[in-house]
Amino acid sequence: MQQKDIDIVYRAKLNPQVFQELYLKYADKIYNYFWYRTGHQKDIAEDLMQETFARAFRHLPKFRIRGYSYLVYLMTIAHNLLVNYYRSRKLIPLEEIGDVPVEITNTVDRKIEAEKLWKAVHGLSTIERDAILMRYQKEMPIKEIARVMGKTENAVKLLLSRTRKKLAEHPYIKDMVEFRDQPRSYMKPKFLNDYYKTF
Repeated sequence: MQQKDIDIVYRAKLNPQVFQELYLKYADKIYNYFWYRTGHQKDIAEDLMQETFARAFRHLPKFRIRGYSYLVYLMTIAHNLLVNYYRSRKLIPLEEIGDVPVEITNTVDRKIEAEKLWKAVHGLSTIERDAILMRYQKEMPIKEIARVMGKTENAVKLLLSRTRKKLAEHPYIKDMVEFRDQPRSYMKPKFLNDYYKTF
């Protein structure tokens, strides 16, 4: 884990208000993970993001420093929340996927091609989409993806290899590393408001 994150965690255990530093550092990454995976539904992404940090905050006293980043810990919580979200809804229709983010491309011609790729990505299974987006949109290392998904590194490599083959006919697959997070304004963490109401 990054030394800065370790310091924040230690300080947050003594003063819960300090946890906001981790929120400000990682809120956008967690929000965008949900935003992409819920078909660009901002309210749902916001709620799931807040719940991710709420759970991390509740478990802060018992949190143990490990060899991976705090973001991986948050992504693991987020991934589990997303799985529960999908299970509670059984299936998300293709119509609910939404439009391709405008950040993916700057020209009309490329947007048309990018939309084809975007639909192809959303045509993958949930686990395939998770792996592809974490690897190419978030640029996460294989080791961290394996921790988030609860798989071995070799299993993740095999999953990515098979998924890339499915998308190989799309010439703009290389542009996935250029995806940009959906910009958003910061919001005060709701879980801290609830925490201080108890005093």
